[in-house]
Amino acid sequence: MRLPKVLRRLKPLVAHQLEMFLLWYYSATAKQRRPKHETGRILLARTDGLGDFIIWLSCAQKFRELYPDKKIVVMLDSIKPTLELVQEMPQWFDEVFNIDIHNYTRFFEFRKMQKMEFDLLIQPAYSRVAFTDILVFACKAGKRITLDTNAKFLSRTQLKWTNRGYDQIIPASSGIKHELIRCGELIRGLGDESFQVGFPDLREDNSNKGHYFVGFPAASGPTKIWEPEKYARVLDAIIEKSGWDCILSGGQADSVLIEEVISNMKHAETVKNYAGCCSLAQTIHLLNGSRMAIGNDTGAMHMAVACRLPSVVLMGDNELGRFFPYTCEKDEKLPLWVVDANLECKGCNAMKDVPCKYPFGERGTYYCIASITVEKCMEAVNQCLEWVRKNER
Repeated sequence: MRLPKVLRRLKPLVAHQLEMFLLWYYSATAKQRRPKHETGRILLARTDGLGDFIIWLSCAQKFRELYPDKKIVVMLDSIKPTLELVQEMPQWFDEVFNIDIHNYTRFFEFRKMQKMEFDLLIQPAYSRVAFTDILVFACKAGKRITLDTNAKFLSRTQLKWTNRGYDQIIPASSGIKHELIRCGELIRGLGDESFQVGFPDLREDNSNKGHYFVGFPAASGPTKIWEPEKYARVLDAIIEKSGWDCILSGGQADSVLIEEVISNMKHAETVKNYAGCCSLAQTIHLLNGSRMAIGNDTGAMHMAVACRLPSVVLMGDNELGRFFPYTCEKDEKLPLWVVDANLECKGCNAMKDVPCKYPFGERGTYYCIASITVEKCMEAVNQCLEWVRKNER
């Protein structure tokens, strides 16, 4: 039965007030919740998205080295596809569980956490989320550690409360830095002072590349999606210049958008729509067998980077520098070309969640995405194709 309109409007307000109360209470009492005995377990609270998780894999194996005698447990967000990826990595993690931090049913999750005990709890996310911290404080832990935050998703009051629940807050350098740099700061703060972070690695032993390239025209939301008509022109150009077939992939919900891209192409007969057809493991295998990838700022393109696949990413200026382009602390290079509009307000949303000052496109796209021209994208594509030609000889 549908709730009356007034109650539907009150529902998010009541949920917010309840969340504030839980954060106040559990952060104030967190240091009273300690296990009576050693549990032999540590918890990593990694409830952010696929792209963030793939970047984090560059240092995930270090936890095994830092805590060789502990059982490593990972807590993930139930609406993100990260569980499947973690299950492919039993050498790094001993146990994994999903938890709800978004839907209204999330208010039952803290009861589940109250029953859990850990020797150590690590919250590694740079942009912490209040409800994840509530769950972190609800369980029993010998020590709780986190990285200092940009408070992008926290109010001043929430930041004050959440900080008091941690036993140690590892300092983070100021300004816009790639998430890989934050990973390095975390590991050094945990005790490995000589650690230097490199690029994530999902490469497979695949010397026989297929006669295709992969595209990801969709993204997590409409704000990040380049126009299908422009995408189609670029894909046609890649087909003409390379002679490769084209595979367009994504989730099942992306199928309609992909079909729209294909309908605008001259070489539609060479294109396959893989939307909803591939698991994460299959997508990684698909990328490892590909010649190049092109896509929006989405988790799939982070997978392409981790496969060390020559890649072109269409990136909004709003978070430029934090996720793309990649930088690390080791002397490593990637065949990666990032295309952005180079507006004067670049980085506007990298540290704080602020509204865009420009009007959105017809499809709800950020102005900085809609401003990217086909010609500018093709400059990066040509450089990528030239790199492939030189390195595949």
